[in-house]
Amino acid sequence: MASTLTIQCIRPGGGAYVVDGGRPESRHLGVTSGGPADGRAMRAANHLLNRSATATCLEMTLAAGEWLLSGKGQIAMTGADMNWRLNGQLIYPHSVLYIDGDALLTGTTTRRGMRSYLAIRGDWDLPTRLGSRETGLPGIPAVSQGWSARISAQGEAPFQSDLETNRFWPEEVTVLPAIPGPEFALLSAEVRKWLLKTPFLVDRDSNRQGIRLKAGSLPPEAIPSLISSPVLPGTVQLSPVGPILLGPNAQTVGGYPRALLVADSDALSAAFQQGIDEEIRFNLVAAGYLSFTSSN
Repeated sequence: MASTLTIQCIRPGGGAYVVDGGRPESRHLGVTSGGPADGRAMRAANHLLNRSATATCLEMTLAAGEWLLSGKGQIAMTGADMNWRLNGQLIYPHSVLYIDGDALLTGTTTRRGMRSYLAIRGDWDLPTRLGSRETGLPGIPAVSQGWSARISAQGEAPFQSDLETNRFWPEEVTVLPAIPGPEFALLSAEVRKWLLKTPFLVDRDSNRQGIRLKAGSLPPEAIPSLISSPVLPGTVQLSPVGPILLGPNAQTVGGYPRALLVADSDALSAAFQQGIDEEIRFNLVAAGYLSFTSSN
C-alpha cells in the first residue's frame, strides 16, 4: 500500500544537508564529489529500510535540530548519538520507526560522534542536478527553517534485524590506513616521520570540505613549492599550518603536497565522526614503505 510522509524543518540544528551517492563522475567539470561524510552510517540507515545504499538521506552535523513529520511512513536513524526523541519519547537508533499522523523529531547536541543520518523509506520529491539531490548544487535550496520534502513509498520495508550500534561508533583514537600520496617522496624523512608518528587533533575549523588537523609546529621546510594538482576525498594535503584530510565537499584541485591518501573508505567515514580535539593518526600500509615505519 502506498504511503506519503512529509518532513519539515523547524530548526536545522548545527547544520543539515541532503545527501545521496553524490556525483563523483562530474569531478572533471570542477564539481565536488559530494556524498555522505560517513558512508557507513548512511548505508546502515538505508539498509534498515531496504533502500539503495546511496538513496537520499538527511545528514545532521553536531546538533539534531527539530523536524516535523506528517503522514505515514517508516524512518531510521543512525550515526552520532544526538539523544533523538519522537514526541518527547527517547527512541532507539539503528531500528525502524513507524510514523502515522504528526510527530515531532527532536534531539540535542551530539553526545558521541559528529554526524547523524535520517533515512525515510520512499522517493524524495526534490529537484535533481547532475543526478544528485544534494544540498549545495545550483537550484537546490539549502536545508533551513521552513524547508520541506515529500516522500512517497510503495509498501513497507520487510523486517530487518536491528544493527549492532557499536559497530558504527568511532574509536577513541582513529588510526587511518594510508598509502603514499604523489608528493610523499618529496617530503624530508623528518616530515614523513612526523606525519606517521604524530597523534593529530581535529581542529574546530573543520567541515565537509575537510578536517584540519593540528599538532603544534611543522618540521622546518615542510612544504615544497608545487603547482595545483587533482585531489580526491581521502587525500591528506600538507598545508603550512598542518595536514588537511579532504572530505566529500573537497575541491577538485589543490596546491599543497598530497602527502597521503586514506586507503579505506570505512576508515575515512570514521574520521568524519571524530569530535573536536579528538585524535586521528595515520598508518602507512603500502608494502614498499613498511621498513620506513618500523625503523623510525
